[in-house]
Amino acid sequence: MQKKQIFILSLAFLIIISAGLYCMFLKSNKKPIIEEQKTEIKDIDIEDKKILDDTNPFKIDITYPEIAEHDDFNNLVKNIIDAKVSEFKANSLENDNSVKEIDPESYSNFPREYDLLITYDKGQIDNDVASVVLDIYSFTGGAHGLQSHFALNYDFKNKKEIKLADIFSEKENYLQTISNYCILELTKQITQNAGSTEGSWIQDGAGPIAENFKTFLIDKNSITFYFEQYQVAPYAWGNFKIVMPR
Repeated sequence: MQKKQIFILSLAFLIIISAGLYCMFLKSNKKPIIEEQKTEIKDIDIEDKKILDDTNPFKIDITYPEIAEHDDFNNLVKNIIDAKVSEFKANSLENDNSVKEIDPESYSNFPREYDLLITYDKGQIDNDVASVVLDIYSFTGGAHGLQSHFALNYDFKNKKEIKLADIFSEKENYLQTISNYCILELTKQITQNAGSTEGSWIQDGAGPIAENFKTFLIDKNSITFYFEQYQVAPYAWGNFKIVMPR
């Protein structure tokens, strides 16, 4: 009888020890709870805004971007558009009045019309950066109209425009690097279109100075540089774009 009690007590002791060891095992292998921190990324809401004005003698057709919740960027774009419209109207009316004075009979028979057309190219637009280039065609009188571009690259976080130097890590050599690449590509384009580069001025218009590369569009994998009419070649050859990998 005594042996039986000892056996039962021993068995109970072993069970208690085993249960304790098992609990320790579970505790040591218990995986920690990791709370996932999700960064909310808002969708970028871009709306095309329109300005239409066919009040004689103007024909104005403008499309420009407006980004929700980014009034700082929107105000910059609108100020640029307003300035372009104001400049266009002033130059057009000045030329219009000159024609009236010089040849009133011709003016009455053939009334003039002056055009301002603005659209835009869209590059990288996300929660960090907005990159757009306004494509501007204007005719204010004379033999022909002119096409030009205006770039706006904007840093939402710091609320400031992005300069070309901000993008490149090698500050001292970045203009030379861009220049070398663009000269090579412009030479290819102009040769394909015109047969040769004779009559162009690529070395000057794409030389390593900041003014030559002020108009650029940012994408995540590339930068597009815009070269205006007369910048690297005669007017009749048009303008040029060079896409450079980042």
